[in-house]
Amino acid sequence: MRGLIINADDFGLSPGVSRGILRAHREGILTSTTFMVNFPWAAEMAALLGDAPNLGVGLHLNLTTGAPVLPPSDVPSLVGPDGRFGRNLLRLLRRLRPAEAEAEWSAQVERFVALLGRAPTHLDTHRYLQAWPPLCRAMLNVARRYGVRAVRVLPPGFFPPGTFAPWSPAGPILGAALRRTTAMIRQSGLAAPDRTLAGDFDLPGLLARLDRAGDGVTELVAHPGEVDDQLRGLSSLQGQREVELAALTSPAARDRVRERGLRLMHFGDL
Repeated sequence: MRGLIINADDFGLSPGVSRGILRAHREGILTSTTFMVNFPWAAEMAALLGDAPNLGVGLHLNLTTGAPVLPPSDVPSLVGPDGRFGRNLLRLLRRLRPAEAEAEWSAQVERFVALLGRAPTHLDTHRYLQAWPPLCRAMLNVARRYGVRAVRVLPPGFFPPGTFAPWSPAGPILGAALRRTTAMIRQSGLAAPDRTLAGDFDLPGLLARLDRAGDGVTELVAHPGEVDDQLRGLSSLQGQREVELAALTSPAARDRVRERGLRLMHFGDL
Protein backbone atom coordinates (compact mmCIF):
# COMPACT_ATOMS: atom_id res chain seq x y z
CA MET A 1 0.00 0.00 0.00
CA ARG A 2 1.04 3.58 -0.66
CA GLY A 3 -0.88 5.65 1.84
CA LEU A 4 -0.64 9.43 2.00
CA ILE A 5 -1.68 11.70 4.86
CA ILE A 6 -1.60 15.39 3.97
CA ASN A 7 -1.84 17.25 7.27
CA ALA A 8 -2.37 20.99 7.65
CA ASP A 9 -0.86 22.31 10.85
CA ASP A 10 -2.32 25.33 12.67
CA PHE A 11 -6.11 24.95 12.36
CA GLY A 12 -7.49 27.48 14.84
CA LEU A 13 -4.46 29.79 14.71
CA SER A 14 -6.70 32.35 13.02
CA PRO A 15 -10.05 32.32 11.22
CA GLY A 16 -8.29 32.85 7.88
CA VAL A 17 -5.95 29.93 8.41
CA SER A 18 -8.89 27.73 9.40
CA ARG A 19 -10.92 28.75 6.34
CA GLY A 20 -7.97 28.03 4.07
CA ILE A 21 -7.46 24.59 5.58
CA LEU A 22 -11.11 23.72 5.02
CA ARG A 23 -10.84 24.89 1.40
CA ALA A 24 -7.76 22.72 0.91
CA HIS A 25 -9.80 19.75 2.14
CA ARG A 26 -13.04 20.43 0.27
CA GLU A 27 -11.49 21.58 -3.01
CA GLY A 28 -8.16 19.76 -2.91
CA ILE A 29 -6.26 16.79 -1.57
CA LEU A 30 -5.85 17.71 2.12
CA THR A 31 -6.93 14.86 4.39
CA SER A 32 -6.00 15.88 7.94
CA THR A 33 -5.41 18.87 10.18
CA THR A 34 -4.22 19.60 13.70
CA PHE A 35 -6.19 22.01 15.87
CA MET A 36 -4.68 24.68 18.14
CA VAL A 37 -7.24 25.00 20.92
CA ASN A 38 -5.74 27.70 23.16
CA PHE A 39 -7.11 30.78 21.35
CA PRO A 40 -10.24 32.75 22.31
CA TRP A 41 -11.96 31.83 19.03
CA ALA A 42 -11.40 28.07 19.44
CA ALA A 43 -15.13 27.29 19.90
CA GLU A 44 -15.98 29.21 16.72
CA MET A 45 -13.31 27.30 14.81
CA ALA A 46 -14.49 23.96 16.23
CA ALA A 47 -17.98 24.66 14.89
CA LEU A 48 -16.55 24.98 11.37
CA LEU A 49 -15.31 21.39 11.54
CA GLY A 50 -18.88 20.13 11.67
CA ASP A 51 -19.09 20.75 7.92
CA ALA A 52 -16.01 18.57 7.21
CA PRO A 53 -16.90 15.09 8.52
CA ASN A 54 -14.22 13.33 6.45
CA LEU A 55 -11.36 15.53 7.61
CA GLY A 56 -9.16 13.88 10.22
CA VAL A 57 -8.62 16.24 13.15
CA GLY A 58 -5.72 15.89 15.56
CA LEU A 59 -4.31 18.25 18.20
CA HIS A 60 -1.46 20.67 17.53
CA LEU A 61 0.24 20.84 20.92
CA ASN A 62 1.39 24.39 21.49
CA LEU A 63 3.81 26.14 23.86
CA THR A 64 4.93 29.12 21.77
CA THR A 65 1.91 31.10 20.51
CA GLY A 66 -0.92 32.71 22.45
CA ALA A 67 -1.75 31.96 26.08
CA PRO A 68 -1.86 28.64 27.94
CA VAL A 69 -5.09 26.79 28.64
CA LEU A 70 -4.02 26.42 32.27
CA PRO A 71 -3.72 29.48 34.53
CA PRO A 72 -0.29 31.04 33.92
CA SER A 73 0.52 30.61 37.60
CA ASP A 74 0.33 26.82 37.11
CA VAL A 75 2.95 26.81 34.33
CA PRO A 76 5.40 29.63 35.19
CA SER A 77 8.28 28.11 33.23
CA LEU A 78 6.25 28.29 30.00
CA VAL A 79 5.13 31.92 30.09
CA GLY A 80 6.52 35.43 30.32
CA PRO A 81 5.56 38.24 32.70
CA ASP A 82 2.43 38.85 30.59
CA GLY A 83 1.21 35.29 31.20
CA ARG A 84 1.57 34.34 27.54
CA PHE A 85 3.81 31.91 25.69
CA GLY A 86 7.00 33.35 24.19
CA ARG A 87 8.10 32.82 20.60
CA ASN A 88 11.81 32.36 21.36
CA LEU A 89 12.42 28.60 21.17
CA LEU A 90 15.86 28.60 22.77
CA ARG A 91 14.60 30.62 25.72
CA LEU A 92 11.67 28.24 26.12
CA LEU A 93 13.85 25.13 26.03
CA ARG A 94 16.25 26.61 28.59
CA ARG A 95 13.47 27.51 31.03
CA LEU A 96 10.70 24.97 30.71
CA ARG A 97 9.95 22.23 33.18
CA PRO A 98 8.79 19.15 31.23
CA ALA A 99 6.16 18.36 33.89
CA GLU A 100 4.56 21.76 33.26
CA ALA A 101 4.59 21.16 29.50
CA GLU A 102 2.90 17.81 30.05
CA ALA A 103 0.27 19.40 32.30
CA GLU A 104 -0.47 22.13 29.75
CA TRP A 105 -0.69 19.64 26.90
CA SER A 106 -3.03 17.50 28.97
CA ALA A 107 -5.25 20.55 29.42
CA GLN A 108 -5.15 21.15 25.68
CA VAL A 109 -6.35 17.58 25.04
CA GLU A 110 -9.18 18.11 27.51
CA ARG A 111 -10.21 21.33 25.78
CA PHE A 112 -10.12 19.56 22.39
CA VAL A 113 -12.44 16.85 23.71
CA ALA A 114 -14.75 19.44 25.26
CA LEU A 115 -14.94 21.33 21.96
CA LEU A 116 -15.35 18.39 19.57
CA GLY A 117 -16.76 15.61 21.73
CA ARG A 118 -14.12 13.13 20.64
CA ALA A 119 -10.45 12.37 21.05
CA PRO A 120 -7.91 13.69 18.52
CA THR A 121 -6.89 11.37 15.70
CA HIS A 122 -3.29 12.09 16.66
CA LEU A 123 -0.90 14.49 18.37
CA ASP A 124 1.83 16.64 16.88
CA THR A 125 3.61 19.79 18.04
CA HIS A 126 3.65 23.40 16.94
CA ARG A 127 7.09 24.39 15.66
CA TYR A 128 8.17 20.73 15.93
CA LEU A 129 8.81 20.91 19.68
CA GLN A 130 8.66 17.12 19.86
CA ALA A 131 12.15 17.08 18.35
CA TRP A 132 13.47 17.71 21.89
CA PRO A 133 13.47 14.37 23.73
CA PRO A 134 11.91 15.61 27.02
CA LEU A 135 9.00 17.09 25.06
CA CYS A 136 8.66 13.99 22.91
CA ARG A 137 8.35 11.99 26.12
CA ALA A 138 5.72 14.43 27.39
CA MET A 139 3.76 14.08 24.14
CA LEU A 140 3.83 10.28 24.35
CA ASN A 141 2.73 10.37 28.00
CA VAL A 142 -0.21 12.60 27.11
CA ALA A 143 -1.20 10.38 24.18
CA ARG A 144 -1.26 7.29 26.40
CA ARG A 145 -3.13 9.08 29.19
CA TYR A 146 -5.97 10.13 26.91
CA GLY A 147 -6.10 7.13 24.58
CA VAL A 148 -4.79 8.96 21.52
CA ARG A 149 -3.55 6.21 19.23
CA ALA A 150 -1.20 7.98 16.82
CA VAL A 151 1.48 10.67 16.74
CA ARG A 152 3.64 12.42 14.17
CA VAL A 153 7.18 11.16 13.76
CA LEU A 154 10.12 13.41 12.81
CA PRO A 155 12.78 11.08 11.40
CA PRO A 156 16.42 12.07 10.85
CA GLY A 157 16.58 13.98 7.59
CA PHE A 158 13.11 15.44 8.21
CA PHE A 159 14.31 19.02 7.76
CA PRO A 160 15.09 19.80 4.09
CA PRO A 161 18.71 20.27 2.95
CA GLY A 162 19.87 23.83 3.46
CA THR A 163 17.82 24.37 6.63
CA PHE A 164 21.05 24.86 8.58
CA ALA A 165 24.34 26.42 7.48
CA PRO A 166 27.10 23.82 6.89
CA TRP A 167 29.20 25.34 9.68
CA SER A 168 26.36 25.37 12.22
CA PRO A 169 26.32 22.75 14.98
CA ALA A 170 22.51 22.86 14.93
CA GLY A 171 22.22 20.27 12.16
CA PRO A 172 24.23 17.49 13.87
CA ILE A 173 22.69 18.25 17.28
CA LEU A 174 19.18 18.11 15.86
CA GLY A 175 19.99 14.96 13.90
CA ALA A 176 21.03 13.18 17.10
CA ALA A 177 17.86 14.37 18.84
CA LEU A 178 15.67 13.15 15.98
CA ARG A 179 17.30 9.71 16.01
CA ARG A 180 16.47 9.46 19.70
CA THR A 181 12.89 10.73 19.43
CA THR A 182 12.16 8.55 16.41
CA ALA A 183 13.27 5.52 18.41
CA MET A 184 11.07 6.63 21.32
CA ILE A 185 8.04 6.83 19.05
CA ARG A 186 8.73 3.54 17.27
CA GLN A 187 9.05 1.79 20.64
CA SER A 188 5.98 3.46 22.16
CA GLY A 189 3.34 1.17 20.69
CA LEU A 190 1.58 4.18 19.16
CA ALA A 191 0.90 4.38 15.44
CA ALA A 192 2.94 6.74 13.26
CA PRO A 193 3.62 7.10 9.53
CA ASP A 194 6.62 5.42 7.97
CA ARG A 195 8.05 8.74 6.79
CA THR A 196 7.33 12.45 7.07
CA LEU A 197 7.99 15.13 4.45
CA ALA A 198 8.06 18.83 5.30
CA GLY A 199 9.22 22.23 4.12
CA ASP A 200 7.55 25.08 2.25
CA PHE A 201 6.27 24.20 -1.22
CA ASP A 202 4.63 25.58 -4.32
CA LEU A 203 2.90 23.40 -6.92
CA PRO A 204 6.14 21.95 -8.42
CA GLY A 205 7.39 21.29 -4.89
CA LEU A 206 4.16 19.54 -3.96
CA LEU A 207 4.29 17.36 -7.05
CA ALA A 208 7.89 16.42 -6.23
CA ARG A 209 6.83 15.42 -2.72
CA LEU A 210 4.00 13.29 -4.08
CA ASP A 211 6.57 11.52 -6.23
CA ARG A 212 8.60 10.74 -3.07
CA ALA A 213 5.73 8.99 -1.28
CA GLY A 214 6.81 5.36 -1.16
CA ASP A 215 5.47 2.10 0.20
CA GLY A 216 3.72 2.25 3.54
CA VAL A 217 2.33 5.54 4.84
CA THR A 218 3.80 8.98 4.23
CA GLU A 219 2.78 12.16 6.03
CA LEU A 220 3.20 15.40 4.11
CA VAL A 221 3.19 18.43 6.44
CA ALA A 222 1.48 21.51 5.00
CA HIS A 223 0.60 25.03 6.14
CA PRO A 224 -2.21 26.29 3.89
CA GLY A 225 -4.35 29.24 4.89
CA GLU A 226 -5.76 32.63 4.09
CA VAL A 227 -3.94 35.64 5.52
CA ASP A 228 -5.97 37.75 7.97
CA ASP A 229 -5.22 40.35 10.62
CA GLN A 230 -5.05 37.80 13.43
CA LEU A 231 -2.44 35.79 11.53
CA ARG A 232 -0.32 38.87 10.90
CA GLY A 233 -0.10 39.38 14.65
CA LEU A 234 0.68 35.77 15.50
CA SER A 235 2.93 34.25 12.84
CA SER A 236 5.68 35.20 10.42
CA LEU A 237 4.47 32.50 8.02
CA GLN A 238 1.90 34.39 5.96
CA GLY A 239 2.00 34.58 2.14
CA GLN A 240 3.45 31.08 1.88
CA ARG A 241 0.20 29.73 3.30
CA GLU A 242 -1.73 30.99 0.28
CA VAL A 243 0.90 29.50 -2.05
CA GLU A 244 0.39 26.09 -0.43
CA LEU A 245 -3.37 26.47 -0.54
CA ALA A 246 -3.20 27.07 -4.30
CA ALA A 247 -0.96 24.03 -4.76
CA LEU A 248 -3.16 21.69 -2.71
CA THR A 249 -6.29 22.69 -4.62
CA SER A 250 -4.66 22.43 -8.06
CA PRO A 251 -6.15 19.79 -10.41
CA ALA A 252 -2.55 18.82 -11.18
CA ALA A 253 -2.06 17.69 -7.58
CA ARG A 254 -5.12 15.43 -7.66
CA ASP A 255 -3.99 14.04 -11.01
CA ARG A 256 -0.56 13.22 -9.56
CA VAL A 257 -2.12 11.42 -6.59
CA ARG A 258 -4.10 9.25 -8.99
CA GLU A 259 -1.14 8.63 -11.31
CA ARG A 260 1.05 7.53 -8.39
CA GLY A 261 -1.62 5.19 -7.02
CA LEU A 262 -1.66 6.94 -3.65
CA ARG A 263 -4.42 6.23 -1.14
CA LEU A 264 -5.44 9.45 0.60
CA MET A 265 -6.03 8.84 4.31
CA HIS A 266 -5.72 10.44 7.74
CA PHE A 267 -4.20 9.39 11.07
CA GLY A 268 -7.43 7.77 12.18
CA ASP A 269 -6.90 5.19 9.42
CA LEU A 270 -3.54 4.01 10.75
